[in-house]
Formats: sequence, C-alpha cells, structure tokens
Amino acid sequence: MASDRLLAAVLDVLTEVDPAEMFDARGVLRAVRPAVDPTPGLDDVDEVLALLALPMLGGVVAVCDGVYRTGAAAEIVVGRLRRLADAVRQVDDEGLADRY
Repeated sequence: MASDRLLAAVLDVLTEVDPAEMFDARGVLRAVRPAVDPTPGLDDVDEVLALLALPMLGGVVAVCDGVYRTGAAAEIVVGRLRRLADAVRQVDDEGLADRY
C-alpha cells in the first residue's frame, strides 16, 4: 500500500486541479514525484486514487477507466479518513478484530 506521505501529496495536488478538469494517474505521478521520497511508482498512485474513489471517501470520482475528476475537498476527505481510522482503532481496542 502507498505511504501516508504519498496520500498527503496526492491530496495536495488535487487541491490545485480545476473541478471541471479530468486527470489520470500518470499526471498525478508527474506532479507528486518531486515531493515524495522514495519516488512512488504508477501502481502506488493508482492505489491512492482507488482509495480516494471509494464512496465513503469521495476524494475523486472515476469518470471512466483510469480517468478521474476531483470529488470532495481535501479537508472533507481527511476528516473522513480520520473517522475511519478512529473506528478501526476502536475495533482493535475492543478486541473485535480477534473475533472475525
């Protein structure tokens, strides 16, 4: 899975994308490559975009195969990610993860 630094860099790039514009993983990779060390690969960016395209996050919207447009604002996506992380921690803290 891609790193949290890559996720943050992709979210930063998406804040600069015009909502009417469409983009693909290659374009995002070109934009984030200088900001992330070690340098991510195309598969890493694809993973991040697939994560952000999940309906519960809504960070990007898949237009067609491999082409996206921006979705919810980065601040909203970060809030959703935090709530999801909190829920996962709670499941782990309560020992529910061991039961399933």
